[in-house]
Amino acid sequence: MSAALHLSSSTVAVALTLLLSIRSVSSVLNGDNDFTFTDTTQRFLQPNSNVTILSDGAVDTINEKFDGESFYVRNATLILENGGEILATEDWPGIRLVTSSTLKMTGGSVQGRHDKPAVELHNGQSSNDTASFAEIYGGSIVGGQSSDGVGGDAFYVHGFGTEAKIFAGQFIGGIGQDGGIDGLSINVQNFASVHIHSGTILGEIEIDTGSNIAFYGCFLRSGATISGEFVDGTELNVVVKTKNGGTVSLIAVPEQECETQPSMQPTSFPTISPQPTPQISIGRRKKQSLLLLAALTLLAIILPGLP
Repeated sequence: MSAALHLSSSTVAVALTLLLSIRSVSSVLNGDNDFTFTDTTQRFLQPNSNVTILSDGAVDTINEKFDGESFYVRNATLILENGGEILATEDWPGIRLVTSSTLKMTGGSVQGRHDKPAVELHNGQSSNDTASFAEIYGGSIVGGQSSDGVGGDAFYVHGFGTEAKIFAGQFIGGIGQDGGIDGLSINVQNFASVHIHSGTILGEIEIDTGSNIAFYGCFLRSGATISGEFVDGTELNVVVKTKNGGTVSLIAVPEQECETQPSMQPTSFPTISPQPTPQISIGRRKKQSLLLLAALTLLAIILPGLP
């Protein structure tokens, strides 16, 4: 009597589902998109979504276009270069980084969808030890466009110790139902910090719950408006709203001569102030006076005897 393998209908269904899932992941990872992974990177697609998960401490680089896909980064580093374009999937930001992750952006673009942010940077825990970090050197980050509400934020930074350093790039809040930019360009929450050395910023900024944003250059604050220019000459004029202990820092840099030191009060702009008069000590002043008196006395003696 020959042996036969009998499978129930439920077992067959599970097997087919698993096979289709594997094919789906394979098509994402080995398709036309040039997404550079290290060998040890864990990567898989969430069920019924277009969210690629990167983890396991690897460094991954995007330099091609991903339309309708998002990236979830945990304990890993993601680099976005020139040519890299991410248009987020439904109900997700284009990039979400959590728990000890790093984003380095040298070019490319990330755009949110509907009212969602383009990039989210999170701690994921309640300790500075698990903070995430970002360094932005170029490219553009644009909040999602909403047809029935407020546009999405461009760059959302959240959590204890989480920090972003911005040296260039464009940060543009999403367009809302009224056709204007009403999404935030930068949103900093829950004891996070952002340091801006240059960049083009379109859309209001919000600083909340013990967070801080610092602008490096020649800037003045009048009410909620920060205006001035960065050291590379890029101009800034943006509304920054603070609440629940959020703070704004205006920091001068030695490479740039300002009309005044950065101020929290209104003043004229952009007249350059004169160089300060050097301070001379009392002892030095006395010595200079005695030398001058001696010189005048010597001239008084010599001049009458000259022919």
